[in-house]
Amino acid sequence: MKYMLEKPYGADSLVEVIALRAFAAFNTSKLLRSSSRHLPQITVIVTILLFGAYLWSSHLVGRSLSPEYEKVLNWKDGEIENKDTGGGLRIVVFGGGDIATPSRASWQVGGPNTSWTEILCRQLSCNTYLPFTPLADNDEGAIVSNSLFEAALLRTSPTDNSTLSGLDYSWISENYPVPPYPDLLRQIDDFLASPPPQHPPRETLWVLNMGFWDVWHLAALPRKLATHLIETQTEHLFSRLEVIYEEAHKNDSIAFSDYYADMDLSAVHTTAEDPLPRAPFRVLIPKPFDISLTPGFESARFAPPHPHSKTEQMRNAAFLTHHWDKVVQDMLSKWVRIPDLEEANTEEDELSKIKDADLLLSKKSVKENGLAIPCAQREAITYDISGYIQEVMVERQLRQAGLVDHNGLGSTMTAEGYSEVWEPCVKPTGPNYDNNNGTRNDTESSISWSVCDAPDEHLFWTGFTVSRQAIFEIGDRVAKLIKRHAQQDAEWIERSQQSLSSVRKGPDGTALRFDILDE
Repeated sequence: MKYMLEKPYGADSLVEVIALRAFAAFNTSKLLRSSSRHLPQITVIVTILLFGAYLWSSHLVGRSLSPEYEKVLNWKDGEIENKDTGGGLRIVVFGGGDIATPSRASWQVGGPNTSWTEILCRQLSCNTYLPFTPLADNDEGAIVSNSLFEAALLRTSPTDNSTLSGLDYSWISENYPVPPYPDLLRQIDDFLASPPPQHPPRETLWVLNMGFWDVWHLAALPRKLATHLIETQTEHLFSRLEVIYEEAHKNDSIAFSDYYADMDLSAVHTTAEDPLPRAPFRVLIPKPFDISLTPGFESARFAPPHPHSKTEQMRNAAFLTHHWDKVVQDMLSKWVRIPDLEEANTEEDELSKIKDADLLLSKKSVKENGLAIPCAQREAITYDISGYIQEVMVERQLRQAGLVDHNGLGSTMTAEGYSEVWEPCVKPTGPNYDNNNGTRNDTESSISWSVCDAPDEHLFWTGFTVSRQAIFEIGDRVAKLIKRHAQQDAEWIERSQQSLSSVRKGPDGTALRFDILDE
Protein backbone atom coordinates (compact mmCIF):
# COMPACT_ATOMS: atom_id res chain seq x y z
CA MET A 1 0.00 0.00 0.00
CA LYS A 2 1.26 3.49 -0.87
CA TYR A 3 0.68 6.60 1.19
CA MET A 4 0.92 10.16 -0.05
CA LEU A 5 1.55 13.27 2.02
CA GLU A 6 -1.32 15.73 2.37
CA LYS A 7 -1.02 19.46 1.70
CA PRO A 8 1.49 21.43 3.77
CA TYR A 9 0.76 21.96 7.42
CA GLY A 10 0.29 25.34 9.03
CA ALA A 11 3.06 27.23 10.73
CA ASP A 12 4.17 26.15 14.19
CA SER A 13 3.55 28.29 17.27
CA LEU A 14 5.98 30.76 18.83
CA VAL A 15 5.85 29.33 22.33
CA GLU A 16 9.64 29.18 22.51
CA VAL A 17 9.92 32.94 21.81
CA ILE A 18 7.30 33.82 24.42
CA ALA A 19 8.99 31.54 26.95
CA LEU A 20 12.32 33.26 26.39
CA ARG A 21 10.80 36.69 26.96
CA ALA A 22 9.03 35.50 30.10
CA PHE A 23 12.29 34.06 31.38
CA ALA A 24 14.08 37.35 30.75
CA ALA A 25 11.36 39.32 32.50
CA PHE A 26 11.35 37.01 35.52
CA ASN A 27 15.11 37.17 36.04
CA THR A 28 15.19 40.93 35.52
CA SER A 29 12.55 41.53 38.21
CA LYS A 30 14.39 39.22 40.57
CA LEU A 31 17.60 41.19 40.13
CA LEU A 32 15.86 44.52 40.71
CA ARG A 33 14.67 43.30 44.09
CA SER A 34 18.27 42.70 45.17
CA SER A 35 20.57 45.15 46.87
CA SER A 36 21.05 48.60 45.32
CA ARG A 37 24.81 48.30 45.36
CA HIS A 38 24.52 45.92 42.40
CA LEU A 39 22.72 48.55 40.32
CA PRO A 40 25.51 48.99 37.69
CA GLN A 41 25.69 45.25 37.11
CA ILE A 42 21.90 45.06 36.92
CA THR A 43 21.83 47.81 34.32
CA VAL A 44 24.30 45.95 32.11
CA ILE A 45 22.43 42.65 32.46
CA VAL A 46 19.07 44.23 31.64
CA THR A 47 20.53 45.91 28.56
CA ILE A 48 21.99 42.60 27.32
CA LEU A 49 18.73 40.75 27.92
CA LEU A 50 16.63 43.34 26.10
CA PHE A 51 19.00 43.48 23.16
CA GLY A 52 19.17 39.69 22.97
CA ALA A 53 15.38 39.42 23.10
CA TYR A 54 15.14 41.93 20.26
CA LEU A 55 17.58 40.01 18.08
CA TRP A 56 15.88 36.71 18.88
CA SER A 57 12.38 37.96 18.10
CA SER A 58 13.33 39.87 14.96
CA HIS A 59 15.02 36.83 13.51
CA LEU A 60 12.62 34.10 14.56
CA VAL A 61 9.15 35.66 14.68
CA GLY A 62 9.02 35.85 10.89
CA ARG A 63 10.29 32.30 10.61
CA SER A 64 7.71 30.66 12.89
CA LEU A 65 10.17 27.96 13.89
CA SER A 66 9.21 25.03 16.06
CA PRO A 67 11.19 23.69 19.06
CA GLU A 68 12.29 20.78 16.86
CA TYR A 69 14.02 23.17 14.47
CA GLU A 70 15.88 24.75 17.36
CA LYS A 71 17.09 21.32 18.35
CA VAL A 72 18.42 20.68 14.87
CA LEU A 73 20.31 23.97 14.89
CA ASN A 74 22.25 22.78 17.92
CA TRP A 75 23.78 19.77 16.19
CA LYS A 76 27.56 19.62 16.18
CA ASP A 77 28.93 19.57 12.63
CA GLY A 78 25.70 17.96 11.41
CA GLU A 79 26.78 14.55 12.65
CA ILE A 80 24.46 11.93 14.08
CA GLU A 81 25.80 9.53 16.64
CA ASN A 82 25.01 5.94 15.71
CA LYS A 83 24.26 3.86 18.78
CA ASP A 84 24.83 0.12 18.29
CA THR A 85 22.55 -0.72 21.19
CA GLY A 86 20.10 -2.81 19.20
CA GLY A 87 16.39 -2.34 18.85
CA GLY A 88 14.78 0.88 17.75
CA LEU A 89 14.70 2.24 14.25
CA ARG A 90 17.47 2.12 11.67
CA ILE A 91 17.41 4.33 8.57
CA VAL A 92 19.49 3.27 5.57
CA VAL A 93 19.80 5.77 2.72
CA PHE A 94 20.86 4.96 -0.83
CA GLY A 95 20.95 7.35 -3.77
CA GLY A 96 22.58 10.38 -5.28
CA GLY A 97 21.13 13.24 -3.28
CA ASP A 98 18.63 15.87 -4.32
CA ILE A 99 17.58 19.47 -3.81
CA ALA A 100 17.66 19.02 -0.02
CA THR A 101 21.06 17.29 0.18
CA PRO A 102 23.88 19.83 0.63
CA SER A 103 27.35 19.35 -0.84
CA ARG A 104 30.71 19.85 0.88
CA ALA A 105 31.01 23.26 -0.79
CA SER A 106 27.83 24.32 1.01
CA TRP A 107 29.40 23.50 4.34
CA GLN A 108 32.54 25.48 3.58
CA VAL A 109 30.63 28.74 3.08
CA GLY A 110 28.49 28.40 6.20
CA GLY A 111 25.46 26.83 4.54
CA PRO A 112 23.34 23.80 5.47
CA ASN A 113 25.35 20.80 6.60
CA THR A 114 22.53 18.31 7.11
CA SER A 115 20.27 16.60 4.58
CA TRP A 116 16.55 16.02 4.92
CA THR A 117 17.18 12.33 5.66
CA GLU A 118 19.23 13.35 8.72
CA ILE A 119 16.33 15.56 9.82
CA LEU A 120 14.09 12.54 9.29
CA CYS A 121 16.31 10.45 11.58
CA ARG A 122 16.22 13.09 14.30
CA GLN A 123 12.46 13.54 14.11
CA LEU A 124 11.87 9.79 14.28
CA SER A 125 14.49 9.33 17.06
CA CYS A 126 16.24 6.64 15.05
CA ASN A 127 18.95 4.61 16.77
CA THR A 128 21.10 4.10 13.67
CA TYR A 129 21.56 6.23 10.57
CA LEU A 130 23.50 4.71 7.66
CA PRO A 131 23.84 7.10 4.70
CA PHE A 132 25.43 5.56 1.62
CA THR A 133 24.77 8.66 -0.48
CA PRO A 134 28.23 10.00 -1.39
CA LEU A 135 29.15 13.50 -0.22
CA ALA A 136 29.80 15.56 -3.35
CA ASP A 137 32.44 18.27 -3.44
CA ASN A 138 30.20 20.66 -5.38
CA ASP A 139 26.67 20.68 -6.75
CA GLU A 140 26.61 17.19 -8.22
CA GLY A 141 25.72 13.67 -7.15
CA ALA A 142 25.52 9.96 -7.89
CA ILE A 143 23.18 8.22 -10.32
CA VAL A 144 21.48 4.82 -10.38
CA SER A 145 23.99 3.00 -12.61
CA ASN A 146 27.33 4.26 -13.89
CA SER A 147 27.74 1.30 -16.24
CA LEU A 148 24.33 1.80 -17.88
CA PHE A 149 24.99 5.50 -18.37
CA GLU A 150 28.44 4.75 -19.79
CA ALA A 151 26.82 2.36 -22.26
CA ALA A 152 24.38 5.12 -23.22
CA LEU A 153 27.29 7.49 -23.85
CA LEU A 154 28.77 4.96 -26.27
CA ARG A 155 25.49 5.09 -28.19
CA THR A 156 26.14 8.79 -28.85
CA SER A 157 29.23 8.06 -30.96
CA PRO A 158 29.04 9.26 -34.59
CA THR A 159 28.96 5.65 -35.82
CA ASP A 160 25.55 4.99 -34.21
CA ASN A 161 23.33 6.67 -36.78
CA SER A 162 20.19 4.85 -35.60
CA THR A 163 20.33 6.64 -32.25
CA LEU A 164 21.60 10.09 -33.26
CA SER A 165 19.38 10.75 -36.30
CA GLY A 166 22.26 12.48 -37.99
CA LEU A 167 22.87 14.98 -35.14
CA ASP A 168 26.22 15.61 -33.49
CA TYR A 169 26.36 14.45 -29.84
CA SER A 170 30.14 14.18 -29.54
CA TRP A 171 30.14 16.95 -26.90
CA ILE A 172 28.13 14.93 -24.36
CA SER A 173 30.82 12.62 -23.01
CA GLU A 174 33.14 15.52 -22.23
CA ASN A 175 30.56 17.76 -20.54
CA TYR A 176 28.42 15.06 -18.92
CA PRO A 177 30.85 12.26 -18.04
CA VAL A 178 30.11 9.31 -15.79
CA PRO A 179 29.97 10.66 -12.20
CA PRO A 180 33.03 9.84 -10.06
CA TYR A 181 30.87 8.49 -7.22
CA PRO A 182 29.61 4.99 -6.35
CA ASP A 183 26.25 4.56 -8.03
CA LEU A 184 23.14 3.42 -6.22
CA LEU A 185 23.53 -0.20 -7.28
CA ARG A 186 27.10 -0.22 -5.95
CA GLN A 187 25.94 1.37 -2.70
CA ILE A 188 23.46 -1.44 -2.14
CA ASP A 189 26.07 -4.09 -2.91
CA ASP A 190 28.53 -2.46 -0.48
CA PHE A 191 25.87 -2.41 2.22
CA LEU A 192 24.96 -6.07 1.79
CA ALA A 193 28.65 -7.02 1.87
CA SER A 194 29.10 -5.36 5.27
CA PRO A 195 29.12 -7.46 8.46
CA PRO A 196 25.91 -7.49 10.50
CA PRO A 197 25.72 -5.35 13.64
CA GLN A 198 26.19 -6.97 17.02
CA HIS A 199 22.70 -5.85 18.01
CA PRO A 200 20.25 -5.69 15.09
CA PRO A 201 17.57 -2.99 14.97
CA ARG A 202 13.93 -3.73 15.53
CA GLU A 203 12.84 -2.01 12.31
CA THR A 204 14.53 -0.54 9.25
CA LEU A 205 13.37 2.20 6.94
CA TRP A 206 14.94 1.88 3.50
CA VAL A 207 15.28 5.19 1.62
CA LEU A 208 15.95 5.10 -2.13
CA ASN A 209 16.55 8.71 -3.16
CA MET A 210 17.40 8.91 -6.85
CA GLY A 211 16.46 10.65 -10.07
CA PHE A 212 17.56 14.23 -9.43
CA TRP A 213 21.09 13.98 -10.82
CA ASP A 214 20.13 11.20 -13.23
CA VAL A 215 17.88 13.62 -15.10
CA TRP A 216 20.66 16.23 -15.12
CA HIS A 217 22.77 13.82 -17.22
CA LEU A 218 19.95 12.21 -19.20
CA ALA A 219 18.53 15.53 -20.40
CA ALA A 220 21.52 15.88 -22.76
CA LEU A 221 20.90 12.51 -24.43
CA PRO A 222 18.47 11.87 -27.27
CA ARG A 223 15.08 11.61 -25.61
CA LYS A 224 14.35 8.11 -26.91
CA LEU A 225 17.65 6.80 -25.59
CA ALA A 226 17.18 8.53 -22.20
CA THR A 227 13.64 7.15 -21.88
CA HIS A 228 14.82 3.61 -22.52
CA LEU A 229 17.67 4.04 -20.02
CA ILE A 230 15.23 5.10 -17.28
CA GLU A 231 13.17 1.97 -17.81
CA THR A 232 16.23 -0.30 -17.83
CA GLN A 233 17.86 1.09 -14.70
CA THR A 234 14.52 1.03 -12.83
CA GLU A 235 14.34 -2.70 -13.49
CA HIS A 236 17.88 -3.08 -12.11
CA LEU A 237 16.94 -1.01 -9.07
CA PHE A 238 13.93 -3.12 -8.11
CA SER A 239 15.94 -6.25 -8.71
CA ARG A 240 18.39 -5.03 -6.04
CA LEU A 241 15.50 -4.04 -3.78
CA GLU A 242 14.17 -7.58 -3.92
CA VAL A 243 17.61 -8.84 -2.91
CA ILE A 244 17.48 -6.58 0.15
CA TYR A 245 14.02 -7.93 0.94
CA GLU A 246 15.29 -11.51 0.84
CA GLU A 247 18.38 -10.67 2.91
CA ALA A 248 16.16 -9.00 5.52
CA HIS A 249 14.80 -12.46 6.42
CA LYS A 250 18.26 -13.82 7.30
CA ASN A 251 19.43 -13.20 10.86
CA ASP A 252 23.08 -13.36 9.78
CA SER A 253 22.68 -10.52 7.27
CA ILE A 254 23.20 -6.81 7.87
CA ALA A 255 19.74 -6.25 6.36
CA PHE A 256 18.07 -8.25 9.16
CA SER A 257 15.78 -6.50 11.67
CA ASP A 258 14.68 -8.32 14.82
CA TYR A 259 11.09 -7.16 14.72
CA TYR A 260 9.82 -9.65 17.32
CA ALA A 261 12.57 -9.00 19.89
CA ASP A 262 10.46 -6.83 22.21
CA MET A 263 7.12 -8.43 21.43
CA ASP A 264 5.27 -10.55 23.98
CA LEU A 265 4.63 -13.51 21.73
CA SER A 266 2.74 -15.35 24.46
CA ALA A 267 0.03 -12.69 24.23
CA VAL A 268 -0.27 -12.91 20.47
CA HIS A 269 -2.95 -15.13 18.98
CA THR A 270 -1.06 -17.61 16.83
CA THR A 271 -3.72 -19.98 15.64
CA ALA A 272 -3.88 -21.01 12.00
CA GLU A 273 -6.51 -18.35 11.42
CA ASP A 274 -4.54 -15.67 13.30
CA PRO A 275 -0.75 -15.98 12.86
CA LEU A 276 1.95 -13.62 14.08
CA PRO A 277 1.72 -10.05 12.78
CA ARG A 278 3.94 -9.54 9.76
CA ALA A 279 7.05 -7.43 10.16
CA PRO A 280 7.04 -4.33 7.95
CA PHE A 281 9.55 -3.95 5.14
CA ARG A 282 9.17 -0.22 4.58
CA VAL A 283 10.65 1.47 1.54
CA LEU A 284 10.56 5.25 1.11
CA ILE A 285 11.04 6.48 -2.46
CA PRO A 286 10.66 10.26 -2.82
CA LYS A 287 9.49 11.66 -6.12
CA PRO A 288 12.39 13.51 -7.75
CA PHE A 289 12.31 17.29 -7.97
CA ASP A 290 12.42 18.57 -11.56
CA ILE A 291 16.01 19.80 -11.78
CA SER A 292 15.08 22.14 -14.64
CA LEU A 293 13.21 24.26 -12.06
CA THR A 294 16.40 25.04 -10.16
CA PRO A 295 18.38 28.25 -10.79
CA GLY A 296 21.49 26.18 -11.49
CA PHE A 297 19.99 24.37 -14.47
CA GLU A 298 20.29 27.51 -16.58
CA SER A 299 23.43 29.00 -15.07
CA ALA A 300 25.60 25.87 -14.69
CA ARG A 301 24.58 23.89 -17.75
CA PHE A 302 26.87 23.63 -20.73
CA ALA A 303 25.68 25.55 -23.80
CA PRO A 304 25.54 22.86 -26.52
CA PRO A 305 26.35 23.56 -30.17
CA HIS A 306 23.59 24.29 -32.65
CA PRO A 307 21.01 22.85 -33.28
CA HIS A 308 20.96 21.71 -29.64
CA SER A 309 20.04 24.21 -26.94
CA LYS A 310 19.49 24.59 -23.21
CA THR A 311 15.79 25.11 -23.92
CA GLU A 312 15.61 21.71 -25.59
CA GLN A 313 17.34 20.12 -22.61
CA MET A 314 14.98 21.89 -20.21
CA ARG A 315 12.02 20.34 -22.00
CA ASN A 316 13.80 16.98 -21.91
CA ALA A 317 14.37 17.29 -18.15
CA ALA A 318 10.70 18.05 -17.46
CA PHE A 319 9.58 15.13 -19.62
CA LEU A 320 12.13 12.69 -18.16
CA THR A 321 11.26 13.65 -14.56
CA HIS A 322 7.60 12.88 -15.25
CA HIS A 323 8.52 9.64 -17.04
CA TRP A 324 10.84 8.66 -14.20
CA ASP A 325 8.08 9.07 -11.65
CA LYS A 326 5.59 7.13 -13.77
CA VAL A 327 7.95 4.19 -14.30
CA VAL A 328 8.90 4.02 -10.61
CA GLN A 329 5.29 4.24 -9.45
CA ASP A 330 4.26 1.47 -11.85
CA MET A 331 7.12 -0.71 -10.61
CA LEU A 332 6.22 0.02 -6.99
CA SER A 333 2.62 -1.07 -7.60
CA LYS A 334 3.85 -4.35 -9.02
CA TRP A 335 6.49 -4.83 -6.32
CA VAL A 336 4.08 -4.51 -3.37
CA ARG A 337 1.82 -7.11 -5.00
CA ILE A 338 4.53 -9.74 -5.42
CA PRO A 339 3.09 -12.90 -3.80
CA ASP A 340 4.77 -14.17 -0.68
CA LEU A 341 6.99 -17.20 -0.87
CA GLU A 342 4.96 -20.33 -0.29
CA GLU A 343 5.99 -21.94 2.97
CA ALA A 344 6.68 -25.58 2.35
CA ASN A 345 5.31 -28.29 4.57
CA THR A 346 7.90 -28.87 7.28
CA GLU A 347 7.02 -32.54 7.74
CA GLU A 348 10.08 -34.75 7.37
CA ASP A 349 8.53 -36.79 4.57
CA GLU A 350 7.99 -33.64 2.52
CA LEU A 351 11.43 -32.13 3.21
CA SER A 352 13.17 -35.41 2.48
CA LYS A 353 12.05 -35.11 -1.14
CA ILE A 354 14.18 -31.98 -1.61
CA LYS A 355 17.72 -32.86 -2.64
CA ASP A 356 19.27 -29.39 -3.09
CA ALA A 357 20.71 -28.17 0.24
CA ASP A 358 20.22 -24.44 -0.41
CA LEU A 359 16.64 -25.03 -1.53
CA LEU A 360 16.02 -27.15 1.53
CA LEU A 361 17.19 -24.39 3.87
CA SER A 362 15.08 -21.79 2.08
CA LYS A 363 11.98 -23.95 2.41
CA LYS A 364 12.28 -24.42 6.15
CA SER A 365 10.12 -22.02 8.11
CA VAL A 366 11.90 -19.46 10.26
CA LYS A 367 10.74 -19.72 13.85
CA GLU A 368 10.75 -17.43 16.86
CA ASN A 369 10.17 -19.17 20.21
CA GLY A 370 8.72 -22.10 18.30
CA LEU A 371 6.30 -19.92 16.31
CA ALA A 372 6.46 -19.69 12.51
CA ILE A 373 7.59 -16.25 11.34
CA PRO A 374 5.65 -14.99 8.32
CA CYS A 375 7.30 -13.17 5.43
CA ALA A 376 7.72 -9.44 5.87
CA GLN A 377 5.00 -7.16 4.55
CA ARG A 378 6.13 -5.04 1.60
CA GLU A 379 5.22 -1.41 2.24
CA ALA A 380 6.03 1.40 -0.21
CA ILE A 381 5.83 5.03 0.85
CA THR A 382 6.23 7.93 -1.56
CA TYR A 383 6.65 11.62 -0.88
CA ASP A 384 6.55 14.49 -3.37
CA ILE A 385 9.45 16.77 -2.43
CA SER A 386 8.59 19.15 -5.24
CA GLY A 387 5.15 19.83 -3.74
CA TYR A 388 6.45 22.00 -0.90
CA ILE A 389 9.14 23.78 -2.94
CA GLN A 390 6.83 24.57 -5.85
CA GLU A 391 4.13 25.81 -3.49
CA VAL A 392 6.56 28.28 -1.90
CA MET A 393 7.68 29.48 -5.33
CA VAL A 394 4.12 29.88 -6.63
CA GLU A 395 3.05 31.61 -3.41
CA ARG A 396 5.72 34.25 -3.83
CA GLN A 397 5.02 34.79 -7.54
CA LEU A 398 1.28 35.18 -6.96
CA ARG A 399 1.85 37.61 -4.13
CA GLN A 400 4.14 39.74 -6.28
CA ALA A 401 1.46 39.81 -8.98
CA GLY A 402 -1.28 40.59 -6.45
CA LEU A 403 -3.17 37.39 -7.26
CA VAL A 404 -4.76 34.66 -5.13
CA ASP A 405 -5.67 31.20 -6.43
CA HIS A 406 -8.60 29.03 -5.35
CA ASN A 407 -6.43 27.34 -2.69
CA GLY A 408 -5.53 30.65 -1.07
CA LEU A 409 -1.99 30.79 -2.46
CA GLY A 410 -0.80 34.37 -2.74
CA SER A 411 -2.80 35.59 0.25
CA THR A 412 -0.07 35.33 2.91
CA MET A 413 2.26 38.21 3.74
CA THR A 414 5.39 36.14 3.07
CA ALA A 415 6.09 32.87 1.34
CA GLU A 416 7.47 30.91 4.30
CA GLY A 417 9.57 33.98 5.14
CA TYR A 418 11.34 34.04 1.74
CA SER A 419 11.48 37.30 -0.17
CA GLU A 420 13.59 35.67 -2.91
CA VAL A 421 12.53 32.30 -4.33
CA TRP A 422 14.62 32.15 -7.49
CA GLU A 423 18.06 33.71 -7.06
CA PRO A 424 20.34 31.53 -4.89
CA CYS A 425 22.18 33.05 -1.96
CA VAL A 426 25.50 31.46 -2.93
CA LYS A 427 26.91 31.72 -6.44
CA PRO A 428 30.17 30.32 -7.87
CA THR A 429 32.70 32.82 -9.12
CA GLY A 430 36.31 32.72 -10.20
CA PRO A 431 38.58 33.30 -13.19
CA ASN A 432 37.87 29.87 -14.70
CA TYR A 433 34.10 29.87 -14.21
CA ASP A 434 32.00 30.91 -17.20
CA ASN A 435 28.50 31.94 -16.13
CA ASN A 436 27.29 31.89 -19.73
CA ASN A 437 27.78 28.20 -20.43
CA GLY A 438 28.41 26.74 -16.99
CA THR A 439 31.89 25.46 -17.75
CA ARG A 440 34.19 25.25 -14.77
CA ASN A 441 37.38 23.73 -13.46
CA ASP A 442 36.43 22.16 -10.14
CA THR A 443 39.48 23.03 -8.10
CA GLU A 444 39.66 25.04 -4.92
CA SER A 445 41.95 27.60 -6.58
CA SER A 446 39.67 28.21 -9.57
CA ILE A 447 36.26 28.56 -7.89
CA SER A 448 35.21 30.84 -5.09
CA TRP A 449 31.75 31.57 -3.75
CA SER A 450 29.92 34.83 -3.22
CA VAL A 451 27.40 34.85 -0.37
CA CYS A 452 24.37 37.14 -0.17
CA ASP A 453 23.75 39.56 2.70
CA ALA A 454 20.41 38.03 3.81
CA PRO A 455 20.65 34.20 3.54
CA ASP A 456 17.41 33.57 5.47
CA GLU A 457 15.39 35.39 2.82
CA HIS A 458 16.48 33.06 -0.01
CA LEU A 459 14.69 29.80 -0.75
CA PHE A 460 17.71 28.46 -2.66
CA TRP A 461 21.08 28.37 -0.94
CA THR A 462 23.00 27.27 -4.05
CA GLY A 463 21.82 26.86 -7.60
CA PHE A 464 20.76 23.27 -6.87
CA THR A 465 20.02 23.07 -3.12
CA VAL A 466 17.55 24.86 -0.86
CA SER A 467 18.09 26.68 2.42
CA ARG A 468 18.44 25.23 5.90
CA GLN A 469 14.85 25.96 6.85
CA ALA A 470 13.49 24.33 3.68
CA ILE A 471 15.59 21.22 4.31
CA PHE A 472 14.22 20.97 7.81
CA GLU A 473 10.65 21.45 6.58
CA ILE A 474 11.01 18.63 4.06
CA GLY A 475 12.53 16.24 6.60
CA ASP A 476 9.90 17.14 9.18
CA ARG A 477 7.01 16.54 6.76
CA VAL A 478 8.40 13.17 5.71
CA ALA A 479 8.76 12.23 9.40
CA LYS A 480 5.11 13.05 10.04
CA LEU A 481 4.14 10.93 7.04
CA ILE A 482 6.15 7.97 8.36
CA LYS A 483 4.65 8.38 11.83
CA ARG A 484 1.11 8.26 10.48
CA HIS A 485 1.97 5.22 8.41
CA ALA A 486 3.58 3.40 11.37
CA GLN A 487 0.69 4.31 13.66
CA GLN A 488 -1.70 2.37 11.48
CA ASP A 489 0.52 -0.70 11.74
CA ALA A 490 0.85 -0.23 15.51
CA GLU A 491 -2.92 -0.24 15.94
CA TRP A 492 -3.18 -3.60 14.24
CA ILE A 493 -0.34 -5.03 16.31
CA GLU A 494 -1.96 -3.76 19.50
CA ARG A 495 -5.16 -5.58 18.59
CA SER A 496 -3.25 -8.79 17.94
CA GLN A 497 -1.49 -8.51 21.32
CA GLN A 498 -4.64 -8.14 23.40
CA SER A 499 -4.60 -10.47 26.36
CA LEU A 500 -6.83 -13.50 26.12
CA SER A 501 -8.86 -12.28 29.10
CA SER A 502 -9.97 -9.25 27.09
CA VAL A 503 -11.28 -11.39 24.25
CA ARG A 504 -14.93 -12.42 24.21
CA LYS A 505 -15.47 -16.08 25.04
CA GLY A 506 -18.03 -18.56 23.93
CA PRO A 507 -20.41 -20.66 26.09
CA ASP A 508 -17.70 -23.25 26.67
CA GLY A 509 -15.20 -20.61 27.93
CA THR A 510 -12.91 -20.72 24.89
CA ALA A 511 -11.90 -17.56 23.09
CA LEU A 512 -13.93 -16.77 20.01
CA ARG A 513 -12.08 -16.34 16.72
CA PHE A 514 -12.03 -12.89 15.18
CA ASP A 515 -14.07 -14.00 12.20
CA ILE A 516 -16.82 -15.09 14.63
CA LEU A 517 -16.69 -11.78 16.48
CA ASP A 518 -17.20 -9.91 13.23
CA GLU A 519 -20.39 -11.75 12.38
